Amino acid sequence: MRKFVMRGATFLVFIMMMMVGMRTSLAQTGIQVVVVNEFLNIRVTPAIGAEVITSVTAGTVFDNITARSGDNQWLRVEYQCQEGWINLAPVVILQGDINTLPTADPRSVPFGGFEAPRSGFTTQVGMVTGQATAGVRIRSGPSTGYPTVGNINFNQAFTITGRNGCATWYQVSFEGTLGWVAADFVQLTSPVNVETDLAVGGIVAESAPPQIDGDNEYFTTLRLMRDRLDLARPSLDTIRSDWTDAALQGRAICQDYPARPSDFNIPVPLLAANFPVLNPLQTDFNTAMSRVREAIDLFIQVCNQPGTGNPVGQATVQGALNILNEADQLFLSLRQRLNELIPDTDVGPDECLLIFNRKAEILPVVQYGVIYGDDITQRTYARGYCFDGIQDQIINFQVLPIPPAELSMFVSISPLDNPTDFLVVQQGTPGFRQTIGPVTLPTTGRYLLLLADLQEETEERQSFGDYAFYFSDLTFSTTFSLLAYDEASNSLTLTEQESQGGFTLTQNENAQPVQTTCPGLDFGCAELFSCDEVSACLAAGNFSLDIDGDGIGCNEPGNLVLNTVSCTTTGTTTNP
Repeated sequence: MRKFVMRGATFLVFIMMMMVGMRTSLAQTGIQVVVVNEFLNIRVTPAIGAEVITSVTAGTVFDNITARSGDNQWLRVEYQCQEGWINLAPVVILQGDINTLPTADPRSVPFGGFEAPRSGFTTQVGMVTGQATAGVRIRSGPSTGYPTVGNINFNQAFTITGRNGCATWYQVSFEGTLGWVAADFVQLTSPVNVETDLAVGGIVAESAPPQIDGDNEYFTTLRLMRDRLDLARPSLDTIRSDWTDAALQGRAICQDYPARPSDFNIPVPLLAANFPVLNPLQTDFNTAMSRVREAIDLFIQVCNQPGTGNPVGQATVQGALNILNEADQLFLSLRQRLNELIPDTDVGPDECLLIFNRKAEILPVVQYGVIYGDDITQRTYARGYCFDGIQDQIINFQVLPIPPAELSMFVSISPLDNPTDFLVVQQGTPGFRQTIGPVTLPTTGRYLLLLADLQEETEERQSFGDYAFYFSDLTFSTTFSLLAYDEASNSLTLTEQESQGGFTLTQNENAQPVQTTCPGLDFGCAELFSCDEVSACLAAGNFSLDIDGDGIGCNEPGNLVLNTVSCTTTGTTTNP
């Protein structure tokens, strides 16, 4: 069995949580819901784990519901003059049909929707004027859940074109950008009656904010900044050497001057969308370049003094060396921070690079027909792997906790270049083998396998331990291998038995008992691997497997598992 050693910190659990947690009318929609749980969190964005605005208790009724999320699991509500999102699970719909609501998501859709965006580019200005009382972000909607599309500095002026219902957010037009700022940071500078002079919802932009090709442009910008840092390093080293010689000799040795490095300006849309990370980098980079330019300009000034000998005082030398030392520290800090952010693309032949949500991780590539082992720890409860597939290839996957591990494995398979476009998502039972398949791959390419144990930690059960997994290619195969654990030999086994025209599945009598889950309620007898899966699907409600109604699935003539075996009253698999 092959076992993996983790290379670095994982962010895979973030992708996993997207599987389990997962605009635009400006008026009320006639939909009403009531909270039935003990309490309900109202969140900034439609996602479990998002910032909580506030919590409400059972019996709270929401009737100002304006949109739903793309997965139909969240509703956008107006509560105490704030826009927020509530999950559907803890509520009951009292009135209306949520399917009539527009689809929205503040993380990707501008307020008003793309057909009538209330943020973006505009040539319009408002009749009401204001100025910022502090540095403030312009967002694509009236909530902190919307991305930043611009920034206004202290005391800068702009015009105001609208408001939200409670006037806690203003829609502003600033240097061609239309967006929303919090009213707490705005001072009105023209006479205005907010309720009558500012329209609720504001005006429509001429075009929506650009949708940044985040990962590619983001990492390209970071690499370019690092390259520019390397290009500026010779200028820093040369001018520091010149000033050091001047300190030793008491005069400047004037010769060819080093190049003056220039600032680095990140495109505004990209900077706004990634402001917390990119703005400090840009600020420090430009500060470092400014310091180098100051030292070069001062040296040129000394060399251009009238007279001969170019004498220089120790105070001048010390001042120049001090600003160069500051620049050097910024160079070192910037390189370290950039290296931490930029993914290592130097992957080996048995590795792949996963880039998601501005982070990257190198994962191992696994092959068909090989038993692999890995573990879930108290600190790392998500693991990722890559495998290659071709269009219309049929695969099967098994994962088996190794005793004494009581892991409940959460499994997903998706394209590597689109890791949240899940082909398979399935939750297992603690301590039991989980079988997934048959899965038909839609395209040729590299795929991502994610495994996680998402059980909550308790004093009685600590969710960590070893597991094994195995891929089978069933496209042209007439056999199926069952992954099991043999307690007597403390080893993993693959059990299969050939038969004429097909196969039967048997389990080693010393192997760990396994519980098979139903791979899909729409599967027929010909798509299931064993009578265990037939029983699991029948118990889950797929009564089409039991045509004669005798309580035993796939035992009718001609209705055979994989067209080669049929099921008996004992639940075993027999040759036809």
